[in-house]
Amino acid sequence: MYGVQYTVHTVSQGATIEQGERLSRERILSAALTLVAKDGLDGLSMRRLAQDLDVWPMSLYRYFRDKGELVAALADAAAASIAPPDTVGPWRDQMRDLLGQARTIFARHPGGMRPQDQGPATARVRDVGLAILEQAGFGHDEAEAAWQALLAYTAGTAAFDSNGDQFEYGLARVLDGLASRLAAP
Repeated sequence: MYGVQYTVHTVSQGATIEQGERLSRERILSAALTLVAKDGLDGLSMRRLAQDLDVWPMSLYRYFRDKGELVAALADAAAASIAPPDTVGPWRDQMRDLLGQARTIFARHPGGMRPQDQGPATARVRDVGLAILEQAGFGHDEAEAAWQALLAYTAGTAAFDSNGDQFEYGLARVLDGLASRLAAP
């Protein structure tokens, strides 16, 4: 019960913890993801997570400073599944691919991928988005502003559970507006 040794018992979704299995960052994230999928982000607490893992709550703080850091790690784990788009082809197609993947994460991953999180994977997605925009011809500051607008639009459509056609339509209009900035003298 001190975060080192565990008795055999069943946890959420039928996974078992074998005697002697050690607490790890990955194990905590997996249990947190299961908890968030079941009870939502508001149902996640360090105390509840510790109960599910059968450890003392303080043992979790060796891996995560607080719930905020844990949630950011969940978001970063979600962002890790986003693959950079093919660099061949128009910037709009690259951006549509990148944001389509991000929308799927926003909508389906219980840990979410929140626009404000900046772990290594979320930073990589951001860097890819900025690179696409800068290669299209946007200056750095405008690329930053455009990326934030695109990400906010993507997260918003996922939160409102709009269908893919609505997302695609709106994204095309946002990209039209950005493309017109490139054409302006």
